[in-house]
Amino acid sequence: MRLNRLDMNLIIALEAILRLRSVTAAAAELNLTQPAVSQALRRLREHFDDPIVSLAGRRMRPTEFGEQLFVAATQLLNETRHFSQMRPGFDPASTERKFSIIASDFVLKVLFAPLLPVLAREAPGVTLQMVPIDAPSDARFQRGEVDFAVIPDRFLYDGHPHQRLFTDDFVCVLSEDHPDIADSMSAETYLSLRHVVTEFGGTWRGSHFEQWALDNAISLKVACSVPSFAMLADCLVGTPFVASMHRSLWNSLPAGTGLRAVPHPLPVPRISENLQWHEIREFDSSVRWFRDLVIRTARARFPDS
Repeated sequence: MRLNRLDMNLIIALEAILRLRSVTAAAAELNLTQPAVSQALRRLREHFDDPIVSLAGRRMRPTEFGEQLFVAATQLLNETRHFSQMRPGFDPASTERKFSIIASDFVLKVLFAPLLPVLAREAPGVTLQMVPIDAPSDARFQRGEVDFAVIPDRFLYDGHPHQRLFTDDFVCVLSEDHPDIADSMSAETYLSLRHVVTEFGGTWRGSHFEQWALDNAISLKVACSVPSFAMLADCLVGTPFVASMHRSLWNSLPAGTGLRAVPHPLPVPRISENLQWHEIREFDSSVRWFRDLVIRTARARFPDS
C-alpha cells in the first residue's frame, strides 16, 4: 500500500527506529538487514525533509519532528492492526484474543480475580494482560496500545469513553497489637501517627486517598511508601504505623493477618472506579463483549454501588 510515495513498510520501520532508538535493533526486530533499514531511514528523511533522528553517543535521539512522527506512526499502526482484526461477529467461546488492562493490584484483587472463573467458562481462549500503573503505561494507553484502564475519576484520560464500575470507601488499618489505638481514633491522633502510603509513577503520583489529602493540605507523616496496595498490610504488622485502605480490599484479606481496622477519622470521599477504553475501539465487538463482562462482574461484586 502506497500513500504519496510512502508505503506501510516504511511506516513500520519508522516506528521501530524511533521506539528502539537504534537502526541495528530495529533491523533485528523486523528481521531485516541493517543496510535495508538504513535505506528506509534515508527514504523517510527525504520524504519528510527532516533528519528524524540524530546520534547522541551510541544511541539515536529523535528530533522534535521525529517525536511527533513516532506518536502518529504508533497510532496509525495500532489502528491498522485493529482494522485487520475486525470480523463481522464475535464468538467468545471460540475466539483467541488478548485484552490488556491498566489497573492497580487493588482492582485486580477485588474485580479481575473474581472475573477469571467466568472468563474461563465463557471465553477459554481469551488472555488477560494486566499492565502496571506507571509512566510508560500512560503513554501506551494514549497511543492505543492498551485496550482498557480501570481508574478513579480524577485519573481518567481526556477524550476517551468510560463507564463507572463501582464505588468504595476507606478504613484505617493498623497492627492488631497497636498500643495506642482502641476501637476508634480521632483525626488528631490519626495525623500524629506515621503512615504507610501508596505511590505510583506516571500521572498517578499517589493513590486516590493520598491525592485527596494533598488537595486538602493534609500532611501525613510517611514512614514507608510502597508501589502497590497489597504491600500495605505487610508493612503494618508489628509496627505503630497506620494505613488507609479500601474497605473491599480490607474485607478480602484472610483471617489471621495480625491486623485490624477502625473507622476512618477523616471525611475521605468515596472512590469511584471506572472502566475506560481507547476511542478507536469504541465499535470493536470483542471490546464491547469484554466491557459488558467487566461491568456485569462489577455489579455482582458491588451491588450497592
